[in-house]
Amino acid sequence: MLTGVAVLLALVVTSSVQAGADAKKHLGIATYSVKGLESDIEGSLKALAEDGYQVMEISNYNAAKGNVAGYAPADYAALVKKYGMTIISSHARAKFDVKDEAGTLAAWGKLFDDHKIIGCKYVVFPMNMWSTTPDALKAECELMNKIGDEANKRGIKFGYHNHSFEFVKVPGTEVMYEDFLIANTDPSKVFFQMDVYWVTQGGQSPVEYLKKYPNRFKVLHIKDDYVIGESGTIDYKAIFSQFYKNGGEDWFVEIESKMTPEQKAMMAGMMEQMKARMSGQQPAAPAGPPAGAPPAGGQAGQGARPQGGMPGMGPQDPKVVAENLKESLSAIKLSAEYLKKADFVK
Repeated sequence: MLTGVAVLLALVVTSSVQAGADAKKHLGIATYSVKGLESDIEGSLKALAEDGYQVMEISNYNAAKGNVAGYAPADYAALVKKYGMTIISSHARAKFDVKDEAGTLAAWGKLFDDHKIIGCKYVVFPMNMWSTTPDALKAECELMNKIGDEANKRGIKFGYHNHSFEFVKVPGTEVMYEDFLIANTDPSKVFFQMDVYWVTQGGQSPVEYLKKYPNRFKVLHIKDDYVIGESGTIDYKAIFSQFYKNGGEDWFVEIESKMTPEQKAMMAGMMEQMKARMSGQQPAAPAGPPAGAPPAGGQAGQGARPQGGMPGMGPQDPKVVAENLKESLSAIKLSAEYLKKADFVK
């Protein structure tokens, strides 16, 4: 009898351990990472699902057309669901002009209506070249609050995603842009999505910012030089630990295109020029902002964030596009494997 009980207990314990091992972690993917996604949408979605990703942040909503990769919002959401994943977030932009508040709110209202159909929990403003005076910046913060109010009406949370240039001081102050934006937006209307890589590139600590603002950073972008964890320069364990301690749960892997040293230098140069502009300095030579960036002065463009990396470098040759897609999916898979093995990821 004792032998039978022991065997039964062993089976229960083994079953519990196995269930824990097989339990899926809450892996999120920002589909901006998939270079060439729209050349093979279903193949890409199948690969992401096989990697273990469960939730998704899209970046290919087109505000001018009101669709996602040519699909009606509901149809694209259904396509993603077909592969066992859910769209919960979107990087999207619409008009952002303090001189045309009515037009801005109408544009974002339509955008939020479409994202409600998709089923998004979050809509994130991916980038903005902010004004360089405190008064003008406060007006932009107030516009953010009003946009956030429109999102709330539809059951959506509105947020902003940082790059490195938010970690320079607003001219005439001792306050960095990120802190200024946080201080001058309403927590009930605007949240912040922390890109942990760009925080470090801005010379700051993601963990310290999570500690400083435990209730403002609702979502993370988990990012590295390329494959997550490969560089060894970002303390993901400490970041996840603090994020979970704050009550956070949603995060997305984001990966740029694999770049040559020359392309990396160009990207770094563009960011440095934007930092120079934001800090009130004049860059040495003019250059365009990274892909998807709005022009200076706060006016955002229409449409989706491009599904590529460096501006002007997206090859159109189908064979090259296919190779880029294969390469990015490989990096995404390696990132998933790293995160699934990490004991600090839930």
